[in-house]
Amino acid sequence: MNARAEPGAPARGSRPRGYWLVDVDGTLLNSRGEISARNRIVLERAARAGIEIVLATGRSYPSLMRVTGGWDLPFHCITNGGAVALTPRAAEVRYLNALPAALWRRITNAILAEGLSPVVFAHRHPETPLLYVQSRTGNPHFEAYLGRNALLARVTEDLIAGDIPDVIEVAALGRGTSFEQASQRIMTRFDGETRHHCMVLFINAEYGKITEFFHPLTSKWQAFLGLFPEAATCPDRVVAVGDEANDIEMIAAAGLGIAMGNATPALKAVADRTTEDNDHDGLAVALEPLLME
Repeated sequence: MNARAEPGAPARGSRPRGYWLVDVDGTLLNSRGEISARNRIVLERAARAGIEIVLATGRSYPSLMRVTGGWDLPFHCITNGGAVALTPRAAEVRYLNALPAALWRRITNAILAEGLSPVVFAHRHPETPLLYVQSRTGNPHFEAYLGRNALLARVTEDLIAGDIPDVIEVAALGRGTSFEQASQRIMTRFDGETRHHCMVLFINAEYGKITEFFHPLTSKWQAFLGLFPEAATCPDRVVAVGDEANDIEMIAAAGLGIAMGNATPALKAVADRTTEDNDHDGLAVALEPLLME
């Protein structure tokens, strides 16, 4: 495990990095789903200084635009947990990692067999990406998610038989012990075939979880290298900040990996340092000293 520094303290011998890889929920956003003025300013300053800013999220691009308020800055974006990477303002898809048709259908069938409601995410470009469901009714967390994404949702009578191109993710949403147990059974079934995790997802300030399945090589770090392949030879120039399971690879691979104070224990274990939590401007606390070096 790497040595720790106090929150916000610059690492000994560190220097400004050329790339900042920043998670969104739980990192850039506070627990109310807002970007603080201090976090916004530090990223704007970094962009003006020539640092490449990459926002990396489990959200789709439209969802990212909604929570950032259409923040019109030249930031690259990694969406859907690393399945898609886009150049600024979604001008170009630079990286796409889709699930094989036979595999996403098997995952969907397994979710249905557990009595859960699957959500199948399909990438479109330049059109808006879509999500497919068999019904708009299910557990409250599922219904709340569809309510937030009503314009993107399409109902199809038979997901498994449907001809859906470029499926990048299959997910289930819920809360409670029964959901977590069902999720664990499905994830165990696809060990070695998919990249998957079950993590917290607040919707309308209500606690719940999302269990997601991706192509086995999907990660935010791989998508980042799809955007900037030259960074593979100079990871010391990369700073990554995150808090959840889908951030672990990028935190471990970056030259400087920073865990939020609200990060999971597993992520903190691979980070170089830990900053304040997302309700105390932990992102800015960690990154501001790098602009002064």
